[in-house]
Parts: sequence; C-alpha cells; structure tokens
Amino acid sequence: MDENRSASLLVRVWIEHGTEFRARLTNVDTSPDAESDQEVNMGVASTPSDVLAMVGTWLSEFLSGAAGDPDSGA
Repeated sequence: MDENRSASLLVRVWIEHGTEFRARLTNVDTSPDAESDQEVNMGVASTPSDVLAMVGTWLSEFLSGAAGDPDSGA
C-alpha cells in the first residue's frame, strides 16, 4: 500500500446558541509520503447542504488528483 494515496476528512458539527448549525471540515493527507500530520482546514459551513457540497468538492479534488498520478492506474 505504500504507493497508494490516501486522505481523511474530519467533519465536526455542533449547535451554537441552541439553534445555529455549524460545521468545520479538516483534511489530512494520510499518504505514506505526506508531510506528517499536516491538517488543512477545508472550511466552515452553516447548513447541512453546505457540508454535503464541501464533501463532494473534497472527493472530486481527491479523485482528480488520482487521475493525474502515474501510480494510480487511472
């Protein structure tokens, strides 16, 4: 698996002031050759649909990177 790319996306959600939805998305490149534990804040969201859109964007970016990677087989 050393030649494979990998990443994780942490989605943290909470309610502020009893009614306001909030979310923060953080990306971590977990590939073997990645710089150690470097987190990248993907952004914040205030609606569940914004969270889903951000997850979709993150997945698209991850998959488009795989297509350009000669080791990806794509």
